[in-house]
Amino acid sequence: MTGNRRVRVLRLPDALPELIQTERVSPPEGLTVACYTFPHYHRSAFNDRLYAPGWTEYALMRGCRPWFPGHHQPRTPLWGEMDERDPATWEQYIDLALASGISVFIFDWYWYGGEPVLHEALEEGFLRARGRERMRFAVMWTNHPWYRWFPTAGWPAPAGDRLATFGTAGQGAREFLYPAPEKPEEIWRSFAYLISRYLHDPAYWRLEDQPVVVLWEVPRLVKTFGVSGTRTLLDELRAFARKLGHRGIHFHASQASRPAFSQLEALGIDSYGLYNPIVLAAAERPPEEELPDYGVVAADVVTRLWPALERLSTRPFFPTVSPGWDNSPRCFPPSVRPSRPDRNQWPGTTIVINESPAAFAALVTAALAFLNQRPTVPPVLIVGCWNEWTEGHYLLPDTYHGYGMARALARALGLIEHTHSRPGTKEDGEP
Repeated sequence: MTGNRRVRVLRLPDALPELIQTERVSPPEGLTVACYTFPHYHRSAFNDRLYAPGWTEYALMRGCRPWFPGHHQPRTPLWGEMDERDPATWEQYIDLALASGISVFIFDWYWYGGEPVLHEALEEGFLRARGRERMRFAVMWTNHPWYRWFPTAGWPAPAGDRLATFGTAGQGAREFLYPAPEKPEEIWRSFAYLISRYLHDPAYWRLEDQPVVVLWEVPRLVKTFGVSGTRTLLDELRAFARKLGHRGIHFHASQASRPAFSQLEALGIDSYGLYNPIVLAAAERPPEEELPDYGVVAADVVTRLWPALERLSTRPFFPTVSPGWDNSPRCFPPSVRPSRPDRNQWPGTTIVINESPAAFAALVTAALAFLNQRPTVPPVLIVGCWNEWTEGHYLLPDTYHGYGMARALARALGLIEHTHSRPGTKEDGEP
């Protein structure tokens, strides 16, 4: 409210005609649709050590309960709990991805304790799947610390660690286990492994004939090497790749602060974007909005977030779209809901509600319009994420939306015709 005048809130999909010329939107020529994947839904030596033999993050998803009336939890896979270490899983995934318009899987890729971890989904699953040559892939060097992905009631959060607290103070915390690769020699070892292991594959994703390596958190590199040192590191990695027969490396920044995005030219980064724009835009909504609405947040992504981030750098900005956000399976629910709404107090984490295939399709359509208005930018659209069940952003079919999110993407890309079924329901059926 401004004085006596109510500020109108834009909400997708209804507001889409106000934001773009919808009758003129079509995918740009040569469009690549890439999709992040999170490799925590298969048995791994890493989780066998940390949790229990056979543990996967399905356990968190399965055990979540609604925090409020209408809360979409627990989320249940329509196909059941797929083992992503099994090549047959990826054969099924590839069929759905291609039908939805996705041509690249970007695998989150981790290095802890001097070795790769959680890589079995890529190594034993995707790379051994029959017909996987139909799909391209890339890796994201994911340099964040590792915590136990469940809250421990009563376990105190480490001092000064804002990422470790769940809900209100003292109610639960993630337990810190491994630091991100931060020593120069460990960073070099991890990149050398990644470059020599994957980039030669004929199906590896390339832009302008350069293999694409996504960087998760650029500020951590800058913390270790400084700006000029990070530029030197990336140039040395490109030189290493050239020795192996590549034309270099296209480095894409996926997660950074606004100041870090403004340094991309100095750092030698080739392009940038986001892992999930919905959670970032939702976090910028007024704190009295306890449960931000997906349609409102998606409109914010189009009108505020993308333009603001694009202004930070002259490097190509690739728009990212996401079907939602709700990381409550990883969180400890606050025991008290204050009478005065404050999202920081309750729910104490970001939960975006009312996600729907119709609103997601509108966000994808807006991203296509964004790319069409920038013909000098490589036509790349990124989706976050394929399978991040415990953060509430996934395209895989569930028992709530059915195939709705995958179909919404395909519909926005013009791969299937619009139907007369109610948007956002299981009537959307199977691609």
